[in-house]
Amino acid sequence: MMTDFTRTQSTELGKSATEISMMVEINAPIEKVWKEFVQIGDIYLNSPTVASSYLSSEITEGIGATRHMEMSLIKGATLDERVIKWDEASKYMALEVYRITRMPGVKTMGGDFGLEAKGDRTILRSTLNYSMTNSLLGFMNTVFMKRVFIKLWRSVLAGYKKHIETGIEITNKTKLEMDQVILIQR
Repeated sequence: MMTDFTRTQSTELGKSATEISMMVEINAPIEKVWKEFVQIGDIYLNSPTVASSYLSSEITEGIGATRHMEMSLIKGATLDERVIKWDEASKYMALEVYRITRMPGVKTMGGDFGLEAKGDRTILRSTLNYSMTNSLLGFMNTVFMKRVFIKLWRSVLAGYKKHIETGIEITNKTKLEMDQVILIQR
Protein backbone atom coordinates (compact mmCIF):
# COMPACT_ATOMS: atom_id res chain seq x y z
CA MET A 1 0.00 0.00 0.00
CA MET A 2 1.37 3.37 -0.97
CA THR A 3 0.84 6.26 1.37
CA ASP A 4 -0.83 9.22 -0.32
CA PHE A 5 -1.28 12.34 1.78
CA THR A 6 -2.79 14.64 -0.81
CA ARG A 7 -3.70 17.84 0.99
CA THR A 8 -7.07 19.47 0.53
CA GLN A 9 -5.71 22.81 1.67
CA SER A 10 -2.48 24.64 0.85
CA THR A 11 -0.68 23.76 4.08
CA GLU A 12 3.06 24.20 3.93
CA LEU A 13 4.98 21.42 5.64
CA GLY A 14 7.00 22.43 8.67
CA LYS A 15 10.52 21.34 9.58
CA SER A 16 11.63 17.72 9.83
CA ALA A 17 8.66 16.22 7.99
CA THR A 18 8.41 12.64 9.28
CA GLU A 19 6.49 9.47 8.39
CA ILE A 20 6.17 6.49 10.71
CA SER A 21 4.57 3.31 9.32
CA MET A 22 3.42 0.34 11.40
CA MET A 23 1.27 -2.76 11.16
CA VAL A 24 -0.61 -5.03 13.54
CA GLU A 25 -2.63 -8.20 13.10
CA ILE A 26 -6.13 -8.05 14.59
CA ASN A 27 -7.97 -11.24 15.51
CA ALA A 28 -11.21 -10.21 13.80
CA PRO A 29 -12.62 -10.30 10.27
CA ILE A 30 -12.00 -7.30 8.04
CA GLU A 31 -15.67 -6.19 8.02
CA LYS A 32 -15.72 -5.94 11.84
CA VAL A 33 -12.47 -3.95 11.84
CA TRP A 34 -13.67 -1.60 9.07
CA LYS A 35 -16.86 -0.97 11.05
CA GLU A 36 -14.70 0.57 13.83
CA PHE A 37 -12.97 2.90 11.36
CA VAL A 38 -16.24 3.98 9.74
CA GLN A 39 -17.36 5.38 13.13
CA ILE A 40 -14.73 8.15 13.02
CA GLY A 41 -16.28 10.11 15.88
CA ASP A 42 -15.75 7.17 18.24
CA ILE A 43 -11.94 7.08 18.11
CA TYR A 44 -11.87 7.61 21.90
CA LEU A 45 -13.00 3.96 22.23
CA ASN A 46 -9.84 2.73 20.48
CA SER A 47 -7.06 5.17 21.28
CA PRO A 48 -5.19 5.70 24.55
CA THR A 49 -4.15 9.15 23.28
CA VAL A 50 -7.76 10.41 22.95
CA ALA A 51 -9.77 11.19 26.09
CA SER A 52 -12.98 12.03 24.21
CA SER A 53 -14.08 12.55 20.64
CA TYR A 54 -17.12 13.23 18.53
CA LEU A 55 -18.21 13.54 14.92
CA SER A 56 -18.09 17.26 14.08
CA SER A 57 -19.67 17.26 10.62
CA GLU A 58 -23.01 16.41 9.09
CA ILE A 59 -21.12 13.98 6.86
CA THR A 60 -20.90 10.78 8.91
CA GLU A 61 -18.44 8.83 6.78
CA GLY A 62 -16.27 9.23 3.72
CA ILE A 63 -14.43 12.23 2.30
CA GLY A 64 -15.24 15.41 4.20
CA ALA A 65 -16.31 13.74 7.46
CA THR A 66 -14.66 15.47 10.43
CA ARG A 67 -14.02 14.68 14.08
CA HIS A 68 -12.91 16.62 17.14
CA MET A 69 -10.59 14.95 19.66
CA GLU A 70 -9.67 15.97 23.21
CA MET A 71 -6.21 14.50 23.76
CA SER A 72 -5.34 12.61 26.94
CA LEU A 73 -1.62 13.36 27.14
CA ILE A 74 -1.58 17.17 27.24
CA LYS A 75 -4.28 18.99 29.20
CA GLY A 76 -6.34 21.16 26.84
CA ALA A 77 -4.77 19.74 23.67
CA THR A 78 -7.21 19.10 20.83
CA LEU A 79 -7.04 17.92 17.24
CA ASP A 80 -9.63 18.41 14.51
CA GLU A 81 -9.32 15.95 11.63
CA ARG A 82 -11.03 15.45 8.30
CA VAL A 83 -11.16 12.45 5.99
CA ILE A 84 -9.35 13.27 2.74
CA LYS A 85 -9.30 9.79 1.14
CA TRP A 86 -11.87 7.02 1.50
CA ASP A 87 -12.03 3.74 -0.39
CA GLU A 88 -14.72 1.45 0.99
CA ALA A 89 -13.87 -1.37 -1.44
CA SER A 90 -10.20 -1.57 -0.43
CA LYS A 91 -10.87 -0.56 3.22
CA TYR A 92 -8.58 2.46 3.17
CA MET A 93 -8.86 5.97 4.59
CA ALA A 94 -6.54 8.94 5.08
CA LEU A 95 -7.08 11.87 7.42
CA GLU A 96 -5.45 15.24 7.90
CA VAL A 97 -5.45 17.40 11.00
CA TYR A 98 -6.75 20.83 10.05
CA ARG A 99 -6.66 22.39 13.53
CA ILE A 100 -4.10 21.76 16.27
CA THR A 101 -4.62 23.36 19.69
CA ARG A 102 -2.15 23.34 22.61
CA MET A 103 0.34 20.98 21.01
CA PRO A 104 3.36 23.26 20.86
CA GLY A 105 5.83 22.57 18.09
CA VAL A 106 3.62 20.44 15.84
CA LYS A 107 2.81 22.21 12.57
CA THR A 108 1.12 19.50 10.47
CA MET A 109 -0.21 16.02 11.17
CA GLY A 110 -2.13 13.32 9.35
CA GLY A 111 -2.36 9.60 8.93
CA ASP A 112 -3.79 6.72 7.01
CA PHE A 113 -5.30 3.34 7.83
CA GLY A 114 -5.49 0.42 5.44
CA LEU A 115 -6.94 -3.03 6.08
CA GLU A 116 -6.10 -6.35 4.47
CA ALA A 117 -7.96 -9.62 5.08
CA LYS A 118 -5.87 -12.55 6.25
CA GLY A 119 -8.38 -15.39 6.60
CA ASP A 120 -10.58 -14.52 9.58
CA ARG A 121 -8.02 -11.95 10.78
CA THR A 122 -7.12 -8.47 9.57
CA ILE A 123 -3.80 -6.75 8.97
CA LEU A 124 -3.99 -3.05 9.88
CA ARG A 125 -1.30 -0.89 8.24
CA SER A 126 -1.02 2.73 9.22
CA THR A 127 1.24 5.71 8.70
CA LEU A 128 1.50 8.81 10.86
CA ASN A 129 2.96 11.89 9.21
CA TYR A 130 3.83 15.13 10.97
CA SER A 131 6.15 18.11 10.85
CA MET A 132 7.47 20.58 13.38
CA THR A 133 7.07 24.37 13.45
CA ASN A 134 10.74 25.38 13.36
CA SER A 135 14.31 24.16 12.81
CA LEU A 136 15.11 23.76 16.51
CA LEU A 137 12.09 21.52 17.05
CA GLY A 138 12.90 19.75 13.79
CA PHE A 139 16.35 18.95 15.21
CA MET A 140 14.80 17.84 18.53
CA ASN A 141 12.45 15.58 16.55
CA THR A 142 15.44 13.94 14.88
CA VAL A 143 17.25 13.49 18.22
CA PHE A 144 14.46 12.23 20.49
CA MET A 145 10.88 13.35 19.76
CA LYS A 146 10.49 10.88 16.91
CA ARG A 147 10.90 8.04 19.43
CA VAL A 148 8.01 9.53 21.43
CA PHE A 149 5.82 9.69 18.32
CA ILE A 150 6.74 6.06 17.47
CA LYS A 151 5.65 4.97 20.95
CA LEU A 152 2.42 7.00 20.72
CA TRP A 153 1.50 5.64 17.27
CA ARG A 154 2.31 2.10 18.40
CA SER A 155 -0.12 2.62 21.31
CA VAL A 156 -2.85 3.81 18.92
CA LEU A 157 -2.58 0.64 16.78
CA ALA A 158 -2.34 -1.58 19.89
CA GLY A 159 -5.44 0.22 21.19
CA TYR A 160 -7.39 -0.59 18.03
CA LYS A 161 -6.32 -4.23 18.32
CA LYS A 162 -7.36 -4.52 21.97
CA HIS A 163 -10.68 -2.71 21.57
CA ILE A 164 -11.75 -4.64 18.48
CA GLU A 165 -10.76 -8.00 19.99
CA THR A 166 -12.23 -7.40 23.48
CA GLY A 167 -14.80 -4.60 23.16
CA ILE A 168 -13.34 -2.65 26.10
CA GLU A 169 -12.91 1.11 25.93
CA ILE A 170 -9.22 2.01 25.71
CA THR A 171 -7.80 4.74 27.97
CA ASN A 172 -4.30 5.98 28.68
CA LYS A 173 -4.24 3.51 31.61
CA THR A 174 -5.17 0.40 29.59
CA LYS A 175 -2.45 -2.25 29.40
CA LEU A 176 -1.73 -2.79 25.71
CA GLU A 177 0.30 -5.41 23.83
CA MET A 178 2.70 -2.92 22.25
CA ASP A 179 5.05 -5.71 21.12
CA GLN A 180 2.35 -6.90 18.68
CA VAL A 181 2.73 -3.71 16.63
CA ILE A 182 5.54 -3.88 14.08
CA LEU A 183 7.43 -0.79 12.94
CA ILE A 184 7.68 -0.92 9.13
CA GLN A 185 9.37 2.41 8.33
CA ARG A 186 10.71 5.37 10.28
